Amino acid sequence: MQKQHIEKINEILLRYFCGSRFLGINPTMDNIPLVAANLQKSTHSFSEGQLLYIYNGFWGMNERVQVVGRHRRKHRLILGVCPIKSLSNFRPKLVYEPAVIRKLHGECIDGGIFMGFFDLPGEFVYIKDYIQAIR
Repeated sequence: MQKQHIEKINEILLRYFCGSRFLGINPTMDNIPLVAANLQKSTHSFSEGQLLYIYNGFWGMNERVQVVGRHRRKHRLILGVCPIKSLSNFRPKLVYEPAVIRKLHGECIDGGIFMGFFDLPGEFVYIKDYIQAIR
């Protein structure tokens, strides 16, 4: 399973973030790379077990991520902020849903989110080189 994640992350970084740290979203895109996760603990806006897509993170003391997902009662897509500790089952994913792409119009996806949620082995050199290049 870990090897699949590494191959997917490498493919995403090469295809979407080549030479850049951020990817701007516009509604003409067919798909966008995001980190998918499931919510472990219900929040005011999202229910337990729900699929959320992470597009940016606040690392350090805050440890929160910006997400897009369906509201727990109204079932429309909303942007929100969730604590990282209340999310699980992180996986890289290409999202093809036009509604998600429209909702994220004007936002920027941080390429660093793909490295932040996965334990990558030391011999996976490309990501280390990528981090050095964008700093």
